[in-house]
Amino acid sequence: MAGFAFVTAAPEFLQGREVDPAGCPAGQFKKGMTMSDDKTPAPAGWYPDPNGGQRYWDGTRWLDFPGSGAVDGKKRRIRKKPLLIVLAILLLAVGGGALTWKLNHDAQVAAQVAAAEEAAQREAKRLAAEKAAQQQRDNAERASRARSVSEIESSVEQMASKHIDNGMFDGPVIEVTCSPVNGGSTDNLTETTVFECFVATEDNGDGTMSGYKYHATMNWTTGSFTYGFGAP
Repeated sequence: MAGFAFVTAAPEFLQGREVDPAGCPAGQFKKGMTMSDDKTPAPAGWYPDPNGGQRYWDGTRWLDFPGSGAVDGKKRRIRKKPLLIVLAILLLAVGGGALTWKLNHDAQVAAQVAAAEEAAQREAKRLAAEKAAQQQRDNAERASRARSVSEIESSVEQMASKHIDNGMFDGPVIEVTCSPVNGGSTDNLTETTVFECFVATEDNGDGTMSGYKYHATMNWTTGSFTYGFGAP
C-alpha cells in the first residue's frame, strides 16, 4: 500500500487534514482496506469516520459495527404505533376495571334490594299470621262472652224468682234479657261490661211486656260478675 502514511497513535490532523489509523486522509480510506504486513498499523481502537460517527479499527481492518455512542446521522424516531397500542391497552384496562367495578357494585345493590324485599315479605307474612291469630283469639273471646251473658241472665232470673217468692212483686218470671248499657256490645272486648237486665213478669198482649229492672257487672279478666235489683 505505497503512498500511505502510517501512524501508531490515535488520529491527528496533518496539514489540516484528518488522517485515519492506516494513514489515509479522512474520506479516502475505504471500508475493508487492510494494512500490509511490513508496515506498523495503528493500534486497535475507536476512530472518527467521515460521517461524523466512530468506527472500530481492530489493528488490521475496520469492523462493520457502529461506534460506542456513535450517531448514525439519522435522528431516531419514536415509533408511535407501539405507544398507541400501549395507550389503548391502558385505556382498555382502566375502562375494563371501571366496568367490572360498576358491575360488581350493581350486583351488590341488586342483592341488597332483593334481600330487603325478601325481609319485607317475611315481615308482612309474619304480621299477617299474627293478625290472623289475634283475630282467631278475639272471635273465641267474643263467643265466650256471649255464653257468659246467658249465665248472667240465669243468675238474675234466680234472684227475681226469690224476690217473687218473698213478695217483692208479682210473678211469674216470663223471661230475662241482659244487654250492655249505652249501646255497648260484648264484641267490644272491653275489660268490664255493665249490663241492664229486664225481668218480664207480665205480657201486655200488644207485643210488649212489663216487668222489673236488674243490673249486672262482668269483669272479663277475672271471669266473675256481680248483679242485683234495680237499674244500673
